[in-house]
Amino acid sequence: KVLILDEPTSALGVKQSGVVLRYVVQARERGLGVIFITHNPHHAYPVGDRFVVLNRGRLLGDWRRGEIGRDELVKMMSGGAELDQLTHELESQLEAPG
Repeated sequence: KVLILDEPTSALGVKQSGVVLRYVVQARERGLGVIFITHNPHHAYPVGDRFVVLNRGRLLGDWRRGEIGRDELVKMMSGGAELDQLTHELESQLEAPG
């Protein structure tokens, strides 16, 4: 059996998200496979054992928990090099005179 959750915490506060994440752990403990779709790596990492990151339908990476740390997962999910480039561009514009 598989439980598929698509953005179950997206509109929830911290406490409510915690309830959902505890249910995910309970489902796993009962032997259910869980597919947890989220844009929030802080929710995915504590309950996941495998992480697949997609961008516009393209696979960016597929890792088991021991192969990627939370900080690296956050970077991949938040745009990685593309976000770094945008940040640099915006900071350069703000520093440019007049």
